[in-house]
Amino acid sequence: MTRWIKLSTSAALLALTVTMGLGQPAWADRKGENPPAPVTAPSAPAGTATVAPALLHIPNLDAAITELAKDPLFDGMTVDWSGLLNFYAENGGLALFTTPTGLSALGQQFHDRLPVAASAGLQVPSEILTAVANAPLPASQDSQGRIEALLAAAFVATAVDANTVLGDADAHGALVMNQISAAQTKGDIGIKDLLDEQLPTYYRFWALANYLPKQVAYLEHGGWPQVPTVKKLEPGNTNPAVNALRARLSVTGELAAADVASGDVYDPKLVAAIELFQRNHGLNDDGVIGGRTIEELNVSAEERVRQILLNLERMRADGSNFEDRHLIANIPSQEVKIIEDGKVTFYTKAIFGKLERKSPTLSSVIHTVKLNPDWTAPAKIAAIDEVKRERNNPGFLEAKGFTIYDRSGNPVSPYAIDWHSVGPGNFPYTLRQAPGPENALGPVKFDFPNDHSVFIHGTPTVKLFDKQDRFFSSGCVRTQKPVDLAKFVLKDDPEWPAARIDEVLKTAKTTLVKLKNPLPVHITYVTAWVDEDGVMQFRKDAYSYDDLPKLPSNITQQMVAVNLVPAAKLNPPDLNEGRGK
Repeated sequence: MTRWIKLSTSAALLALTVTMGLGQPAWADRKGENPPAPVTAPSAPAGTATVAPALLHIPNLDAAITELAKDPLFDGMTVDWSGLLNFYAENGGLALFTTPTGLSALGQQFHDRLPVAASAGLQVPSEILTAVANAPLPASQDSQGRIEALLAAAFVATAVDANTVLGDADAHGALVMNQISAAQTKGDIGIKDLLDEQLPTYYRFWALANYLPKQVAYLEHGGWPQVPTVKKLEPGNTNPAVNALRARLSVTGELAAADVASGDVYDPKLVAAIELFQRNHGLNDDGVIGGRTIEELNVSAEERVRQILLNLERMRADGSNFEDRHLIANIPSQEVKIIEDGKVTFYTKAIFGKLERKSPTLSSVIHTVKLNPDWTAPAKIAAIDEVKRERNNPGFLEAKGFTIYDRSGNPVSPYAIDWHSVGPGNFPYTLRQAPGPENALGPVKFDFPNDHSVFIHGTPTVKLFDKQDRFFSSGCVRTQKPVDLAKFVLKDDPEWPAARIDEVLKTAKTTLVKLKNPLPVHITYVTAWVDEDGVMQFRKDAYSYDDLPKLPSNITQQMVAVNLVPAAKLNPPDLNEGRGK
């Protein structure tokens, strides 16, 4: 059995429907013949508790598991049947997912979670989703055993650690069941944490997980050829490296086989392929080849697989924190996006912290937009950066609109200070910059509570956005389109139409606007992901945070062919059919 999620087109529901009565769920409204939605909790008859006070042992559970293993329902999934039998044998057949009259807390959360994970990208045949959604209430020990077996098998067939290379080498298959007891001791929170780990509902996780087999296939077939170093190669130039470039890009598909030419001329079709490669690796897509483009071209296929594995773990750990609507500022990609229901609705380039003042990763909520912000320079920045600028260019602070205050709050003339005698550890002043075109925060600041004193804002140094690598700030996130971002986050507030924002900005008067719809914000560090258009993206590890994992042994044998299951096979079942949609 493979350790990656194995899928096929052979799963069938008929046999289990007959043996378990799935054609008529126990709680269905028999008058209307309307089945429940897949995430609706099974409810017991009136006067009967849905969840029993204690989990009980189920006699002959091993027989139910053995019978289910013969059913074609799970033919398209990898299920460790032997491990499942051994697990329940060791715990004496203790029910984990069911009670005599309904579902346990684990069973209920799993029942609700599975269709959500599937809609996020978990590849699971619709027959499995239907079987879990329509599992009847236990009516006897035998029926409880069948339902327990179904839910346990579905869990083992979909849990990340049971079926993917992300799981520990010695904890695959049904051994993932060992995590359940510890989770249940922590109550609903523990169970949620377990399912967050094993059935993520973060669409970026599943998009990247589903791409992994393709990247592994490159590795299995020997990767791609290295490209010799060139100082600078522009469209139309002639260079011996051109053929190596064609060979490299034809492997990963940026250059179609039909467009592979001969000769040393950097021709238009190869230029277009390079531009595509540059876009998908965070480089300026001008078609000009230099050191950074060559560097990205020569990252090995093995390193790319390891990079994906690392970022899958990052997404698995953090994915449950992401809301349907949120702002994400990703440091390696140097961009800010607003995501709504898995779609990019706003985009802007961004500048992040320089290497000696790295931007932090964090999650918070934007509650306030400040138009025409003033800026009080943090003590460290004032004592180091601004003092240095004033020393090198006397009058700098005055020209940039700064007012200097002593510790008593009295204004001090910059010409009354010996700038060579002050600095770190000896700067008894506060520097406050008035709103205006020179203000370091630009025209707009977006405030959100955090322990790092960072925020999102504009900048007067807009030319820096033309740079390929934009790590120039002291930790904050600078955006290229702060005014457009403000208009976007305020677009649903009738009191703040775009025209009013423009008028306020002209006044240079600091104005605070409370968001009626606060916006969750996440500053992240992700170097490999599949974007919202389905395109694989890689970025350089600018902060040297990527501690790449070792390549799992026999990884190429653990992965299955890409697109093994037709897309229609993976769609969740339409359980609203016939319900008067």
